[in-house]
Amino acid sequence: MITFFRNIFASKIGLFLTMCFVALIAIAFASADVTGSGAFGGVTGSGTAAQVGDSKLSTSELSQSVNNAFRAEQRENTGLDLRTYIEGGGFDGILDRLINSFSIAAFGNKYGMTAGKRLVDGEIASIPSFQGADGQFSEENFRRALQQQGIKEQQLRDDFTRNLLADQLLPVAGFGAAVPQNLVTPYASLLLEARQGQIAIVPSAAFIENTTPADTALAAFYSKNASRYTIPERRTISYALFSKERFNDKVQPTEQEIQGQFNLDKAKYAASETRNIDQVILPTQAAAQALADKISGGDSIAAAAQSVGLSVAEVGSVNKSALAGTASQAVADAVFSASSGGVSAPAQSALGWHIAKINDITKVPAQTLDQVRATIVAELTREKIDEAMAELTVSMEDEFAGGSSFEDVANAEELKVESTPALLANGQNPEDQNYRPIPEMQRILPVAFSLEEDSDPQVVEIIPGQQYAILDVTNITEAAPPPLNRIKPIVTRDYLLDEGSKKAKTIADQIAKEVGSGTALSKAVANAKVSLPNIETVNSTRADLARQSQQGQVPPPLTLMFSMAENTAKTLKAPQNQGWFVVNLNKINPGDASERSDLLNATRGQFKQVFGNEYTEQFINAMKQDVGVERNEDALAALKNQLTGRN
Repeated sequence: MITFFRNIFASKIGLFLTMCFVALIAIAFASADVTGSGAFGGVTGSGTAAQVGDSKLSTSELSQSVNNAFRAEQRENTGLDLRTYIEGGGFDGILDRLINSFSIAAFGNKYGMTAGKRLVDGEIASIPSFQGADGQFSEENFRRALQQQGIKEQQLRDDFTRNLLADQLLPVAGFGAAVPQNLVTPYASLLLEARQGQIAIVPSAAFIENTTPADTALAAFYSKNASRYTIPERRTISYALFSKERFNDKVQPTEQEIQGQFNLDKAKYAASETRNIDQVILPTQAAAQALADKISGGDSIAAAAQSVGLSVAEVGSVNKSALAGTASQAVADAVFSASSGGVSAPAQSALGWHIAKINDITKVPAQTLDQVRATIVAELTREKIDEAMAELTVSMEDEFAGGSSFEDVANAEELKVESTPALLANGQNPEDQNYRPIPEMQRILPVAFSLEEDSDPQVVEIIPGQQYAILDVTNITEAAPPPLNRIKPIVTRDYLLDEGSKKAKTIADQIAKEVGSGTALSKAVANAKVSLPNIETVNSTRADLARQSQQGQVPPPLTLMFSMAENTAKTLKAPQNQGWFVVNLNKINPGDASERSDLLNATRGQFKQVFGNEYTEQFINAMKQDVGVERNEDALAALKNQLTGRN
């Protein structure tokens, strides 16, 4: 468990995101309701996987969380199958996260902590998929998203509540963790440690015989390594695209609607006047009048204002109602009574007495219905098309929920139905490497691969408010290796490499043994009497290793060299049966970071993070002990067997 938290909690933000992930499992993936009744039971919607305080984690919720977390992982790693994912720790990882989430919430509730409804509302409203085109929360989008995911609103709220309680409780656990200096310096010095060595490779290809393997040997090799050739789950998808353009010739506003919109917008189309003004505000009416007289006498407003120690405010173009709102009605009346180029009479606002120089007057005459008809028609048409599109998608969802088939809805709406070949989750076709899915598949595939075998067809938004698709998964091809005859050349190549690798290992072990006895690596390679690639000399530091690790480019032999003792040799298998490495470490040069404040500070910061995460983990364990966690091992084993197909 400690290793798990160290890997996940890369920072305090990462800690929070981990708990967010717990909540988002249900938000993004779960399609089953969480029941709160029933004792420990079988692998059903009412079965209980774990009892956490007074709350129950159902086997249904756990099953859906595991399945859909696997789907998300599979989109990144198309070669992954559910059994491998579960046996690799996916099931236990999801279970631990859910139990931790439930435990934190139970602990918070027990000691009076809450996440109020308004706070949860704010979190929900911030989710982009719940927002409309204006960026505001949309009740329609919210209900549609919940329906598509099969989630009830209360379940969603419970998830957010648990997440918000975790956000309140967890950050304080690791805050202010202290790290002693005598622990920091040795670890910081490790980054400056340098190692010198040599690497030889014994390639499998050097030992491949130019013979055709026997069919029985090839079949046995294929059977033993079937998982290497397994093609991940594929799905055949029927879909039909449609966009708002389908309504262009079908939706037109009526004359009554046009007249009504014009009446609503009369103020917008009425005659208007704006004035470009500069103004000065003075403390008394007498001072304002004196300044107005000076401007009327020929002084500029700037010079006049400067003469009394004031400055001019360049208001710019403003209409009468806007000026009344920012100053006062009296000021607006005075400004709009003056002539162009003139000065307004002093008028009072809450700030003082205003005078204004009228720089320019712009008058816009009133517009008639005929003059603005085209604009109103365009606006009403756009609104009616948007409404028609929304009604169509909702109607389709209702039809599917009511039992209508994909073909029924497509035919009723005169949509062109297309079908894909059996595709992987990333859109590739294993049978045709040249196949390229349409761009819209980027939005269709995640939905298609999240559906269960008997799920209803779905409506998918491709471009928000613009383009949609209806889809149906017509066939699911389970993950399985293809027939041997179809990939015999590939299997033959791998078989020969495997046989060559066995012989290469013998030579590599022989070389490593001689080097371990004091023979130079070059001499041991020569003694093997096999033509091998040149020996590579390596000189690197742990800092170089860390830098390459961040870039994901660390050669395995280099990693091994930094875990060896001085003057030793070890063998390491090369990836994909390509051969064997012989790694010889000649010298270790220790580092000294006692004078490197930058390294010491960076290392101290990393240790504070590790210590903080350790405290957080222990806090979570204490919370689980306080509220009580009881796992239903029989139900968990049965569910795991069901998911992996062992039943």
